[in-house]
Amino acid sequence: MAKSAPTTRVPISGKKTPAKASHSTTAKTKQASTARKATTSKKDSSKKKPRGKTEAEEPYPTWAAPTPAAAVEAVARLATVHGLPSPPERKSILDSLVRTILSQNTTDKTSAVAFARLKEGLPTWSQVLDAPEGVAEDLVRCGGLAEVKMERVRAILRDDRVRTDGEPSLEWLHERDDDEVKRVLTSFKGVGPKTVACVMMFTMGRAEFPVDTHVLHIAKKLNWLPADASREQAYEHLNRRVPNECKLDLHILLVEHGKCCAKCAKNGKLQKKECAVDACPLVGL
Repeated sequence: MAKSAPTTRVPISGKKTPAKASHSTTAKTKQASTARKATTSKKDSSKKKPRGKTEAEEPYPTWAAPTPAAAVEAVARLATVHGLPSPPERKSILDSLVRTILSQNTTDKTSAVAFARLKEGLPTWSQVLDAPEGVAEDLVRCGGLAEVKMERVRAILRDDRVRTDGEPSLEWLHERDDDEVKRVLTSFKGVGPKTVACVMMFTMGRAEFPVDTHVLHIAKKLNWLPADASREQAYEHLNRRVPNECKLDLHILLVEHGKCCAKCAKNGKLQKKECAVDACPLVGL
């Protein structure tokens, strides 16, 4: 994690003003001091800030849940019902980013169909950029918000950091640390903490803990979060509290459980009735 730069004091040169200095000398000294402060302030304000977000502070530093043991226990209990997840298939970072953008405001099943149709109709990202207006939108229309999503995808593909000498790519991010990866990805319009965490965890193998609707709802039921915690606050808290070694399994299992357990599903509505859970294994955790 990048460390903040230490504060540097600027030494003030010159001799001490005599106790009986004249009025004009005192005025000149004040003017010089004011000028130095103005110059320093101007230099500081002219420094360019990096695009994208850096790591935020822990929103609930005194909230001791979940403990590492509780997170591990949750994985063990959920695995008795849903089984342990299989290792995710590694895609390119750009493929994963676009797939996650297409998944916004729709189901995983629908977004998978939209992405498959896009790749079948326009196999390369260069072809997506060169395609006539409306072609890509029609391919992903089943996922909803086609115009908005493809506008964001094209903006990413046109970015100088993505348009390399050959095919658009973000594979160079594998060589960067977590902070830089987050700064780069969040600088793209429409890419928030959940999308970034999903790309980093599933595709890059980084220790991240994405928070979607299911994770947020169940974490609050388990008292791992305050009831009024937002999704971003939940991510900042849980990403620190959940042990790295069980982040992937716990995320996948909580999402699956939220679709199959009436007690844990938001509004009690099941998304996957075929895997309905009779007795919730998280009771009493």
